[in-house]
Amino acid sequence: MKGDHGFDSEEEFRAEAEEAMVDGDRPLDVGPVRAALAIRDFRTMWLSTLGSSVGTWMQNVILAAFVYATTRSAWLVSLVGFCNLVPQLLFATFGGVIADLFDRKRLIIWLSLEQLLGSLAIAWIVRTPDFSRPALLVAVFAVGTGAALQGPVFLAVTPSLVPQRLLAGAISLNSVSMNVSRVVGPAIGAVLYVEIGASWVFVLNAATYLIIMGGVTLVRFPHFDKRHDESVLDRIFGGFRYVRRDPVVWRAIRSLFTFSVFCMPFVVLYPAIAAVDWGVSSKSTLYGFLYATFGTGAVVGALSVGTVLSRFRIETLLRVSFVLFGIALALYVTIRQPWMAFPIGFALGFWYFAVVTSLSTIFQSRLDHAIRGRVSAVWMMCFGGTVPVSGLLAGWVVSLTGVNPVVYFGAAFALFLAWWCDLRPPEERVERRSPLRPAA
Repeated sequence: MKGDHGFDSEEEFRAEAEEAMVDGDRPLDVGPVRAALAIRDFRTMWLSTLGSSVGTWMQNVILAAFVYATTRSAWLVSLVGFCNLVPQLLFATFGGVIADLFDRKRLIIWLSLEQLLGSLAIAWIVRTPDFSRPALLVAVFAVGTGAALQGPVFLAVTPSLVPQRLLAGAISLNSVSMNVSRVVGPAIGAVLYVEIGASWVFVLNAATYLIIMGGVTLVRFPHFDKRHDESVLDRIFGGFRYVRRDPVVWRAIRSLFTFSVFCMPFVVLYPAIAAVDWGVSSKSTLYGFLYATFGTGAVVGALSVGTVLSRFRIETLLRVSFVLFGIALALYVTIRQPWMAFPIGFALGFWYFAVVTSLSTIFQSRLDHAIRGRVSAVWMMCFGGTVPVSGLLAGWVVSLTGVNPVVYFGAAFALFLAWWCDLRPPEERVERRSPLRPAA
């Protein structure tokens, strides 16, 4: 029986796609995104992940709103966010180890079950206004730990489900899934919060883990040779050593880490930006539309890397994206009229995720399947794990200087990264020798 793409098997489709792109004698009339979606295993995995991600963002946003509305404690809200995100910094490496050591399908199922139970625990804890604060923090930390361990497994699986030539399309779709869920999840959650209450919203999020558990059972994961001759320390630090050995991966990781620390605080500071620069309250409908516009730009930007922008060389696209992101970020805190924040916010979201998606595409294209989980864990630590740290750092600097200087510095640093971030393979980079230094 033929698949949706007209071939007898996924393997035949992948082989035909690879040969057509390499030889050029049978050009495909679909872009990387459409071609990636034509592969049944990838499409099933992507749709399942999207459904679960919508539930996750529905819970994250509504939980913060519920905690603040119930306790009026901004400190408790920040602690909840910290417990949710800091596991990515602490445990992502271990997630990478188990991703390369054990069966990835079973890992996804068991870790999804752990998060399902954690979400049910949160729903039970917050069923009354006088809920236990420590119990809530423990439950949130448990869910965050499951997500931190599961993240490298997902990152390791996705690239193995598509041919190398379709990697940009697959990663673009993953970025789209991330941003669509950030927009759709809170919107659905806000309606349900009013209608059925926060506790039932968290129960519904728990149910969305069944989507990924069911979907992953239908996906055929490719086989790869596991290495059993490594010590425990080798398994823990193997990803870091791999990153350090490959000059392109090493520079990509450094670019991502510094980008996250110095350029991304604007995400944490978004309510302050809206209030200080545009006079818009974070509790207003206008604020919701502004944030949704930024999120929509991120969706389109991520999708564009694998479609309309796929004709450009990915390394060049990355550097151009850094420049345009820096310009958009500087303009964002320069304007004083809320209506101007809509087009600029869309552009900011677009180039923000064009940067992230381009970086991820280059990074993933250099990895070996046998160690992909551990190296992907390093990516998670630098991207998601830095959020709680950079947020605390930005908050301290803002207390000394104000919001706009922090954002302007991020814009300037993005321009520096555009100059510094040359991710071409070493053999393609032109070495510039100093006239004062003799040739080797």
